[in-house]
Amino acid sequence: MIIEPFAGSARYSLKYYEKECWLNDSYKTITDIWDWIISATEEQIKAILELKKGENLNNFDLDPKLKLLMGFIVNSGVQYPRLTCSKWAANYKEFSKHKKRMLDYCGKLKHWKTTNLDYKELPDIEATWFIDPPYEAAKERYKKDRINYQELAEWCKSRKGQVIVCENSDSSKWLPFIPLKEMFGQRRKTTEVMWYKES
Repeated sequence: MIIEPFAGSARYSLKYYEKECWLNDSYKTITDIWDWIISATEEQIKAILELKKGENLNNFDLDPKLKLLMGFIVNSGVQYPRLTCSKWAANYKEFSKHKKRMLDYCGKLKHWKTTNLDYKELPDIEATWFIDPPYEAAKERYKKDRINYQELAEWCKSRKGQVIVCENSDSSKWLPFIPLKEMFGQRRKTTEVMWYKES
């Protein structure tokens, strides 16, 4: 089993989608979006609107969970859903790209589980724990940002099974992280770091 306590985009789980995956996030918007993706049919995905620059999601009659999903597509790199389609999303056909990705996984994630819990409420069971919390240095940009990182460090160390923790080099003091990969963000180059524990 793979458990992501801070699910976000669940990119790790998607690499191993055939396994039993448990996505948790205390930000209910994230689990609502995943609930929609997991249960969506091919027809529902194909029917997702492709907005033009300046179009507003409030002007369309949408399933509330789909509206949340589209709220992240209309403006890339945001921490919460927006309403107005950006020039970037329209010009780079972001809706088409996301629809294609979702169609690739359509019907293949039915065995996944989602929960909307504080990470500390998750049971300590044998699993691959992929822990990618909000970066400490950028926590003020997230909707859920009240994390005590020293408490989180001890919690990570206590998990049963394989534990993989990701962070950014700007805020990598709460565990003995090692450099993993240089990342080129929207504003500057940063380094992704990792802490790892085998069972």
